[in-house]
Amino acid sequence: MSTLIRMVYISTTTHPVSDYVGGVQKDVGRILMQARRNNPTDKVGGVLYFSNNYFFQCLEGEQQAVNNLYKKILHDPRHNNVQTVLVKRIDKRQFANWSMKYVASRDKVTQLLLEHGLREFNPYEFDEVMIEKMLALFTSVEDGTGNADQDYDRHESTSKPIGLWSRLFNRSKAA
Repeated sequence: MSTLIRMVYISTTTHPVSDYVGGVQKDVGRILMQARRNNPTDKVGGVLYFSNNYFFQCLEGEQQAVNNLYKKILHDPRHNNVQTVLVKRIDKRQFANWSMKYVASRDKVTQLLLEHGLREFNPYEFDEVMIEKMLALFTSVEDGTGNADQDYDRHESTSKPIGLWSRLFNRSKAA
């Protein structure tokens, strides 16, 4: 049986953005396009948030697929100071409908930060409770860059073990 995990990592952009207003920053746009193109192949999904020159990203999927993607991120020149801040086994995905959701809503994030005594977005200051609160918020916020593009839960719940005959002869039913 495969193991689903949720991994959250944070990093700092290598291309700082000043006076960033609305839209999608160039590196973030490239990351989103790449994730939305490649993640469905490995059945990886999640959410990305970028603010104050920090990335906050959650990856969900099979453990090996998430680990392989994370190794690529560690070597991605768009990221500095990459740190894993949460890894846990999960029974169900929080972002099952997304190859990569993007949250651009700063108002709600700012409100959440203020409620917890934080004046600005700096994920290096977050504890596990704050990370979980951010993920819960991101679940409810809309993505202005696109629509949900996956249904990983359906694929995982309907997948059946493949029998030996089918694996050997690449058939869906034994004759």
